[in-house]
Amino acid sequence: SVVGPLVKRIRVEADSCVREDLTWAIVQHADQAEAALTDLLASEEPGDRRTAAHVLSKVANPEHFDRVRPLVADEHPDVAIKAYRAAANTGGDAAVEALAARLGDGDLLQRDALSNAFATIGSASTGALVAALSSDRVETREHAAEALGHMGEDAAGAVEALEAAAGDADASVRLTAAASLGQLGEGAAASLGRLSASDDAVVARIASSYLA
Repeated sequence: SVVGPLVKRIRVEADSCVREDLTWAIVQHADQAEAALTDLLASEEPGDRRTAAHVLSKVANPEHFDRVRPLVADEHPDVAIKAYRAAANTGGDAAVEALAARLGDGDLLQRDALSNAFATIGSASTGALVAALSSDRVETREHAAEALGHMGEDAAGAVEALEAAAGDADASVRLTAAASLGQLGEGAAASLGRLSASDDAVVARIASSYLA
């Protein structure tokens, strides 16, 4: 009996603190709210889609992944941001491909949300991110390098690829790749040592700073 009023209220509530309380109240009745949340996922209103993705990210039920996945490609940035987390929390490894398709999209906030989603999934994200380092889009390559750094030691398998990316034709990719190598732990020390002698003075300084 409480689900209907809770869902109705969260659709119009403007206060972020109250919205979060409503979110967790709905989570406590996730099974009973499932039909209503599914309807919101398909709504024409971005606010509804965002709300449903946010709630389902807290529920973190793998059975919801197939319904959440389409929102990863949503054109509305607020919806996409919530969908990234929801996909990572419900799909895990299965969400990587859909998430990787959004690399380089949106503003800094949206990109950070995507990087966080990859970090949530962990090492299973590494392969797709390494592949993205060869993208034709500069934005994609730069974001992939950044996301690998954000993963830290979970991205240890990307050391060689990031060292190669530190020689990218684009300066922003080179800088990001070098900085990300420094976040991968001891396994990147040899690569950083080689980059400290790079012809690119900025890359050399970044690599040296991590070795200091």
